[in-house]
Amino acid sequence: MNKLVQVSIVGHLVGLLLLCTFCSPQAEPKPSVTTYKPDKFYRGYTLCSSRHTERARLIDMEGNEIHSWEFVQGGSWHYAEMLPNGHLIAIIKDQMILELDWNSNLVWKCEMRAHHDFDRLPNGNTMVISRERILNPELSPDTLLSDFIVEKTSDCGVVWRWNSDEHARELQNFVEITFPVDHTDWAHTNTVEVLRENVLASRDPRFQAGNVLTSFRNVNTIAVIDRKTKKIVWAWGPGVLDRQHMPTLLENGHILMYDNGSDRGYTRILELDVLRDEIVWEYTADPPESFFSNTRGSNQRLPNGNTLTGEADSGHLVEITPAGEVVWEYENPDTLADGRQDALYRVIRYTPEEIEPLL
Repeated sequence: MNKLVQVSIVGHLVGLLLLCTFCSPQAEPKPSVTTYKPDKFYRGYTLCSSRHTERARLIDMEGNEIHSWEFVQGGSWHYAEMLPNGHLIAIIKDQMILELDWNSNLVWKCEMRAHHDFDRLPNGNTMVISRERILNPELSPDTLLSDFIVEKTSDCGVVWRWNSDEHARELQNFVEITFPVDHTDWAHTNTVEVLRENVLASRDPRFQAGNVLTSFRNVNTIAVIDRKTKKIVWAWGPGVLDRQHMPTLLENGHILMYDNGSDRGYTRILELDVLRDEIVWEYTADPPESFFSNTRGSNQRLPNGNTLTGEADSGHLVEITPAGEVVWEYENPDTLADGRQDALYRVIRYTPEEIEPLL
């Protein structure tokens, strides 16, 4: 047999063996996977980025690292998310937002006070949260640390900007919020999600594609911004939410959110029927205090109806069924100097169809 053909066949077989290692339902989970119910979880690949590192990694359901991105520049990554082409966007808190290709080569970056969240738009621009110190006597007699949302082009130009302090009073059209505020980081915006086409928009135009779903943690409020007028057109939360993170619009038109419970002492995952103004699904642990993340958190509704979430502050991930059964559990192997598990601010599960062609 031709030597080149032999090499090609061997290489192909090695590739198949590696893929089987990553994907086989019979593979043994690593010690970091502490609950493993393959007949009930959604098999995919989870993107993790430990809060005090400068890398992100994809893990399979058995806890094996199958790919990673790294870009050492002296500041820990706040949040990272993979694009469909295998590129990764990462936020270095208060320093920059950058894009790496599959091999960790720098593709794009903007130096800015980026934090918490971004959204890569279909036109190639990037919506990102930033902040600045301002004076606004209507909100506080003190200097405020106030957020703004900005749309950046590929050359870091600005084509849209929304200043939260200029629209804070509009929240009072929908919810009970008292001004002046009693803390300088008055909003602590932690989410920017530009709505795509959705079933809710046909029933309520405030949720039309292009509008922005956001979260103001320090006033217990989630809201929608009309992209064209820049007005807040919907808000909800005070009296129910307690320092929430990551509201996200589901395919059914409901909003899923991570309700930290910083004052309450335990965390809940809530699903809100916007039109009925009703919580239609909730996850609370038993006992409630056994599931708690004070300052971070994420939630993702998976294709099989399960929800990926966790105690973000302690790097503890869980996948839960609609009935609240934990079917997959993962402990972050990255640790801090004192031995504690590093935090995982947000995590994302990708489908096999999204990841395996890239491997």
